[in-house]
Amino acid sequence: MKRFSFRLERIRQLRERAERAQAAELGAAMREEQARLAALAAAQEHLERCHEQSAPTDGEWFRAGDMLNRSIARDAAAGQTEAASKSVQDASDKVSGEKEIYSDRRRDLRSVEKLKERQFETWREAGGRAEQKEMDGVALNRHGQGDKKS
Repeated sequence: MKRFSFRLERIRQLRERAERAQAAELGAAMREEQARLAALAAAQEHLERCHEQSAPTDGEWFRAGDMLNRSIARDAAAGQTEAASKSVQDASDKVSGEKEIYSDRRRDLRSVEKLKERQFETWREAGGRAEQKEMDGVALNRHGQGDKKS
């Protein structure tokens, strides 16, 4: 019986390679998103500290210059928080896009793998039928020889 050969094996290999490459891209995008989330958390903490430090406590007073400086620092921290938030949103959008592409790559590979599985089953069944046919021929041949000997 001849060996099983899948004519689209090269396409399957290329699709598998594309899927692995896309998985790496998705992983990188997810790591970037996590890094940006950490940066956002740090920016939010900094903004909270700025708010705490700029609010006077009971009996405390600030000079106008100090209040202006604290206000500028608070506005800068708010700007950093907004930029970090936008950065996280951009990273999340990229992760979503990479997930879609990965899903497409996975689906493409799976379709070729299913085709390969079906063709292998067909090949195996055909081999089984051919083997059974050969065994039947041997049995008929032996049975026929048994009649001639008697």
